[in-house]
Amino acid sequence: MAEAVRSLERTFELLEHLADAGGEMALSELTEVSGLPMPTIYRLMRTLVNHGYVRQEPSKRYALGPRLIRLGEGASRLLGS
Repeated sequence: MAEAVRSLERTFELLEHLADAGGEMALSELTEVSGLPMPTIYRLMRTLVNHGYVRQEPSKRYALGPRLIRLGEGASRLLGS
């Protein structure tokens, strides 16, 4: 396996956990399913929120964000051709 960037692996794992849970989870739930320390998850999620890939609901739960649509649409176009 090629050398990986651990923080990116963790970030993509958190996005997958959100997707598997129907698109929305609390920080405590992400901590439980990922096994990562809460401060690590918080920092990664804040970065995703800042870039629009995740949003934070008024309930403080994290949800998949609108920037993911653009990525999905681009991948779909490429796979369809």
